[in-house]
Amino acid sequence: MREAVIETGKIRGIACGWPSITAFYGIPYAAPPVGELRWRPPQPAAPWPGVRDCARPGPRCPQLGVGKGSFYEREFYPVEEPMDEDCLYLNVWTPAQSAGERLPVIFWVHGGAFMTGYGHSAHFDGEPFARQGVILVTINYRLNIFGWMVHPELSAESDRHVSGNYGLLDQIFALEWVRRNIAALGGDPDNITVAGQSAGAMSVQALLTTPLTEGMVSKAIMQSGGGITAVPDMRFPSLEEAEARTDLTLLGVSSIREARALSWQALLDRWISSMPAQGLQRTPVADGWVLPDSLDQMARQGRHRQVPCLIGYTSREGIPAAPNYQLWRELLEREYGPRQAGTFAALCGGEKGFAAYSQEHFTLHCRAAAEAWALLLERQGTGPAYVYCLNRQLPGDSMGPFHAADLWYVFQTLNRCWRPWEKEDYRLARACGTYWAQFAKTGVPHGDRLPEWTPYTRSDPRTMLLGADIGLTKLPPDPRVEFRKSFLLGEPPRAVN
Repeated sequence: MREAVIETGKIRGIACGWPSITAFYGIPYAAPPVGELRWRPPQPAAPWPGVRDCARPGPRCPQLGVGKGSFYEREFYPVEEPMDEDCLYLNVWTPAQSAGERLPVIFWVHGGAFMTGYGHSAHFDGEPFARQGVILVTINYRLNIFGWMVHPELSAESDRHVSGNYGLLDQIFALEWVRRNIAALGGDPDNITVAGQSAGAMSVQALLTTPLTEGMVSKAIMQSGGGITAVPDMRFPSLEEAEARTDLTLLGVSSIREARALSWQALLDRWISSMPAQGLQRTPVADGWVLPDSLDQMARQGRHRQVPCLIGYTSREGIPAAPNYQLWRELLEREYGPRQAGTFAALCGGEKGFAAYSQEHFTLHCRAAAEAWALLLERQGTGPAYVYCLNRQLPGDSMGPFHAADLWYVFQTLNRCWRPWEKEDYRLARACGTYWAQFAKTGVPHGDRLPEWTPYTRSDPRTMLLGADIGLTKLPPDPRVEFRKSFLLGEPPRAVN
């Protein structure tokens, strides 16, 4: 298949390294969100005459980047891709030779703290999945000030009387596009696995929760995020909270009309200049429509898509807890209340132990979130959930299994990275790629000559360790993880010796 006919016209893709696989880059799934469409829900893309050449990705959403010379720039973003507010494009890798083959689909939502990232960065490639008979779709969606702007004027002009969540609405719109069009590219619209990492995993949690995706999702994969909220300060605010703290003067304007009149370059520059002030929304919000309530509350009530889940984290996520002990204690008191905050702080070593704990913080919280999610699904009878921990010590530096390290293995793109990979890395990449592909096909991560992977349950709480050695393991209990899990599940704190 080199050409296909979708709802807006004919498209032509390009051959991958395996010639029977076709990649279609830069397919517009929505109209450009520019001019009066800035900060409005996505609208349908316009049809085109003739054949659209899909040999190149579309622009990434305007963003601040990860910092010149930074670790993450070297690791994942060595090339500076073009940016434009006209950014609502997706990419498809398919092994199908004709329409109607009904192959399983992975719908990937990139991470980046809701502020950076794009669906065609170097570590994403659908060819390894396509070789296993799975179609991969990656998307761009609106980010930072373009994706999450909240203001009473925007709410007033909305039919739903809400604002914000434009990036999440983009994701939903793209998922709807896949449901309508993927059969033309050989996919099965009834077998779509939504997947993502970090902010992408939190987006997957939102896609599982919003009423707007009813009947669209068959399985979910959440990497280093998702489940019940991993980190308290990333919990989405309510619309009212976000509106109350919005400060347009940080953009140098006094109205939404003036803000819409700015070029995207000026808007981006002014937003970046506003950092780190909190007067402009940077994440989704619980707006009462897209997200009727908090993700945690809806999870505990069973108000989510009841599908198999694969969820996990890396063993050295590395995202610190807070800039200092005092700010961390304030965060704990907002989360747990004064008495329980003191209990948790003591488990973490108090002020003397804060520096050491801070380095473990995000790993421990991701572990607690993943395990709590699995136990919640078991309690509700809405699972199963398969839990993993990637603990491979990546060669080349001392960073270890850092936040997002699993992407190289899941997408089997080791040859795009500077690291001096070893045979264990290629073995692990094949295992991850196989587990993920089989999960997308069947809802169970398995593979010939790979260790059996069973759901995480209260009676059998085993995690798949993905490293130099691969296998299910019952991890040693950690009192900080057990405290957090009990809180997330609404249970009395567990004592751990």
